Amino acid sequence: MNKEKEKENIRFFLKVTFAHVFTYIFCGVIAMTLFNYMEWIAEQENWREQNDIMYAFALPLQLVRGALYGIALLLLKDTLLQSKYGMIKLYLIMIILGIFNTSAPSSGSIEAFIYLVPSNEPLGVKLGGMAEILIQNLLFCVIVCTKWKKQKKNSFKCNSSL
Repeated sequence: MNKEKEKENIRFFLKVTFAHVFTYIFCGVIAMTLFNYMEWIAEQENWREQNDIMYAFALPLQLVRGALYGIALLLLKDTLLQSKYGMIKLYLIMIILGIFNTSAPSSGSIEAFIYLVPSNEPLGVKLGGMAEILIQNLLFCVIVCTKWKKQKKNSFKCNSSL
C-alpha cells in the first residue's frame, strides 16, 4: 500500500471513530433529556446503579466501539465513498445489521421480537430509544460519508467587479 493510501485510510479510520463517539454522546444526551431515561433506568433491576464504576469506562469503551466501526468500514470505504448513494447504503447496512437483524435479542431487533417477553417500558422510552438510534446512525452516516474539504483563506472573499 502506498503512503498516500495509508494516510487516507488512517484519516478515514479516525473520522469513523470520531463520528461514532460524537453522535453517541450528542444523541444520547439529547435523548436522555427528552425521554427521561435516567428515571426509568433507576427503576430497572438489570441496569447498573448510576454511581457504578463501570460508567467511568463509558467514553473509553465508546472509543473502542468507534475503532471497531473504523476497522469494519475500512473494508467498505471505497465502495461507500465512491458510490452515488454511499450514505444511504451505509445507513441501510447500519440499521439492518446493527438494529433490526442483530444476532442478540436487543431492543428493536427481530431476535427480541421472537424470544423476549414484551417489556413494560413506557412508550416514550421505547419510541424515544428507537428514534435515538435511528437518528444517531443517520448522523453518523452523514459525518462518515461527507467529504470535508479545507477551505482556502480567500474562498469567502466577495468578488465585487460590478
